[in-house]
Amino acid sequence: MKRDVDVLVIGGCTAGLYFAGLMARQGYRTVVCDCSRQEYLGRRYDVIHVGKEHFGRFGIPELGPGDMDYVTTFRRSILRSALDKWPKNACVEILVLRRVGFIRRLADWAKEQGVEILYETAFTEPLFENGRLSGALLCNGTGDIQINARLTADASGISAAVRTRLPDDYGVENFVTGSRDQFYVKLRYVRLKHPEKDRVEISTTWPYYKTWIAPREESDGAIFGVGANLSFDYADRCFKRFAGRVKLPEHELDHIEQSSTPYRRPPYSFVAGGFVVLGDAACVTNPWSGEGVPYAWLLCSIAAEEFGKAMKDGAYPVQDAVWSVNGRYAKAQGALFAQNLAMLSGAVSCTPEENDYEFEKSIIFEDEDEKGKGNLVLKLLKGLLSGRLSWKSLSRLAAAAGIGAKIYKHYMAYPESPQGLADWARKADALWAKSGSMADLAEADLVGMGAAEQPLAE
Repeated sequence: MKRDVDVLVIGGCTAGLYFAGLMARQGYRTVVCDCSRQEYLGRRYDVIHVGKEHFGRFGIPELGPGDMDYVTTFRRSILRSALDKWPKNACVEILVLRRVGFIRRLADWAKEQGVEILYETAFTEPLFENGRLSGALLCNGTGDIQINARLTADASGISAAVRTRLPDDYGVENFVTGSRDQFYVKLRYVRLKHPEKDRVEISTTWPYYKTWIAPREESDGAIFGVGANLSFDYADRCFKRFAGRVKLPEHELDHIEQSSTPYRRPPYSFVAGGFVVLGDAACVTNPWSGEGVPYAWLLCSIAAEEFGKAMKDGAYPVQDAVWSVNGRYAKAQGALFAQNLAMLSGAVSCTPEENDYEFEKSIIFEDEDEKGKGNLVLKLLKGLLSGRLSWKSLSRLAAAAGIGAKIYKHYMAYPESPQGLADWARKADALWAKSGSMADLAEADLVGMGAAEQPLAE
């Protein structure tokens, strides 16, 4: 079977469906394919947390009380130190939604814009014509389907099914996101033994351990989460250490969910001739939390606007015509995320006691009413002189801040045309080589834990 469309999107979850809807709304014939069955689409986690502000910002129908897939809303979250002290408040309204149901609603929204969705249909290989990407070969229960498209969007998740199959010289990096470049998340759904005393109504995070406790729909329930590089086994070990240092409410385990998100810098370019990469396939996630949905929507909205203009009157979207997608995203979000990613290993490479001092003096994390107060250099010097910060940790923190600032400045000066990318990328590579690696820290920590031990039982 052969078909001709304007836009083919590989992957039908939060990024793919949103981008498809934006392109279809502009009058482009748009098809989404996903290898999952319709009722299983998005079944990575039971619930998803999304800031309320993002729905209005990106024009996505918002769920609320009375909607079947709405769970709850919490308006405040807390960060705590490694010694479980010095809480820092963040006032952001967060919607808790059932993930599968929310994606189903997003699919309905996309269909209303004119999108056609092919479920249980897998991507097989990209198609090229005269050196240009011209669509993809798909397959499902009825056989092979050749989709000819002026634009192919890869929203296939960590596998980056299309991006990783592009030629080396096509214009977008085709690296594979391996275990060192992923954040492995395990969610323990629990029942509290004393809900009247321990009820969880807000989300609390301990950044030092990359752990959190979040509300559940049931008043006697909670979600204990942990994330770590390398593997789910290492994440288990990290959670065990956390539970040995921070007193958890008494509970019984219901079940465990696990999945992973990208945890590395995105490709230097998101676009090439007739191609864009989005969401997890583009490694667009928040380095501090691993969250990706609203930032993927931001990239989608920018890309839909630029490709929409470039494809008018039947034009093929060459890389030069859509190059501004990269610079616009860098200035809107990418430069800040690059800075945070570069700083992260230096910021967390300290002892629990040092992390506690950093919280006490609001060195890294600030409460809502602490922002902009105090002299950072003076706080660091006091910590050093009092012995609450070691010279080694202070040096790492200072080096991380320095390289983070340089990377931010570099990304804000993203080249205005593809011709400037090679030189810009060489300089970016040199900067990234000087930044620390969370994977390196995790591997060293794992050795310290005793890597020869048997994997922990659930």
